[in-house]
Amino acid sequence: MPQPPLPFKDYERIYQTIYSVIKSAGLARHRACLTFATAGMLLLRNHYGLDATISAGSMALMVDEESALVVVYGRQVNDQWIYDTKGFHAWVEVDGWLVDFMAPILGQALIEDGCNFNVPRRMLQKPLADRKNYAEEVQHEGEFFCYHDKAVTESLIDRQSHEFFNIIDVCQHWYRRPPADMPPLARRLNGPSGSKSVVPLQAPSIDGVW
Repeated sequence: MPQPPLPFKDYERIYQTIYSVIKSAGLARHRACLTFATAGMLLLRNHYGLDATISAGSMALMVDEESALVVVYGRQVNDQWIYDTKGFHAWVEVDGWLVDFMAPILGQALIEDGCNFNVPRRMLQKPLADRKNYAEEVQHEGEFFCYHDKAVTESLIDRQSHEFFNIIDVCQHWYRRPPADMPPLARRLNGPSGSKSVVPLQAPSIDGVW
């Protein structure tokens, strides 16, 4: 069985790092897939020497086979489900694998978007060779479809703010590969006007693997 690019502890550390920095900035974690993907991609490049890239576009994941619950990223226009810069998902691709650092809070994201589904908090690293050709082919738990759109990805990156890139930069400088301890990180919480405090490394726990 092929081994994923990251051991569980490293995936968990990257996820915790990005989540903690986003939270310290007072931003919505459930709308931050591009931040997770961009920060994760650069961490894999700079701290692991891996040739990682950002992908954005369409994605579907079976999260509950019994109820046939498939999470599909995008937005509905009239009777059609589409993806574009207003409705998309972003992830990392590296060495033939899809790595989604936002996957552990997928259920939280759905709840905050008004969909009260019970989705487990799991790590998501999948061989791209296993992806389905169409979202409709996703039949069993953990099966997925993804389609990277280069134009959408470039457009999304080009329109990001200074704050977005500042969060990415903080993640790069703060991160340490396990088992090394993370150094203290002092930031102004909830934006420039907030009080300066030490940022804790914490995020909702991961319960398993997709």
